[in-house]
Amino acid sequence: MESSLRIVAITNCPAGIAHTYMVAEALEQKARSLGYTIKVETQGSSGVENRLSSEEIAAADYVILATGRGLSGDDRARFAGKKVYEIAISQALKNIDQIFSELPTNSQLFAADSGVKLGKQEVQSGSVMSHLMAGVSAALPFVIGGGILVALANMLVQFGLPYTDMSKGAPSFTWVVESIGYLGFTFMIPIMGAYIASSIADKPAFAPAFLVCYLANDKALLGTQSGAGFLGAVVLGLAIGLALNISFIIVLKGLWLRRKAKAAQQELVHEH
Repeated sequence: MESSLRIVAITNCPAGIAHTYMVAEALEQKARSLGYTIKVETQGSSGVENRLSSEEIAAADYVILATGRGLSGDDRARFAGKKVYEIAISQALKNIDQIFSELPTNSQLFAADSGVKLGKQEVQSGSVMSHLMAGVSAALPFVIGGGILVALANMLVQFGLPYTDMSKGAPSFTWVVESIGYLGFTFMIPIMGAYIASSIADKPAFAPAFLVCYLANDKALLGTQSGAGFLGAVVLGLAIGLALNISFIIVLKGLWLRRKAKAAQQELVHEH
């Protein structure tokens, strides 16, 4: 195999903790020992780190996919037309040597669904509109589902079914259906904010944005006539996503520099 091969890889596992990063480190060490250039994107519990750009994928000779929870359609579409070597994450760590020796023979030309629209992989560097659309798309099912349930409850009342709330004893079926519908309307705001934030900073931003947007939309807690609403979800989602994204970049850059310095030290020790 050529000594100047360029390789890109993705690692992920169901838990997104141990195997994801252990396999990534093993792939990097093995590639360096063979004189290859490699970049590994990890999809762990803290989100996507070391994200592969479209230029890096295009320039790669081979793609290694060591996965335990599969890849999304968007992710798979990134590698259309590339030579891809796929292996289960559980098998990758004990077969690192085999992976590299089998790259020329066992890599398959990747054909992704042509109907998949690329975009998710570049979302961190995407426009504000792409983040807003991620939030709107996630909130729509809550709006639609909530509206249908409220309308259904009103229709059942028109057909003569009783409507009693908990203050009058056991709640009626129509009241329960209507309450679930209104609950959907309540959750659409925090869901929108959470998905806007996670579109920017991935999974770690979801829970903080959801909680903050939920509390900001609670008019009783705020002591105001209305909650933050859609505008609050947009502002808070963007703010939390950007804040976490900047924090991750600073932390990950520091970790990356430390790891590179350690690798350089080890190489110097081996040379001497």
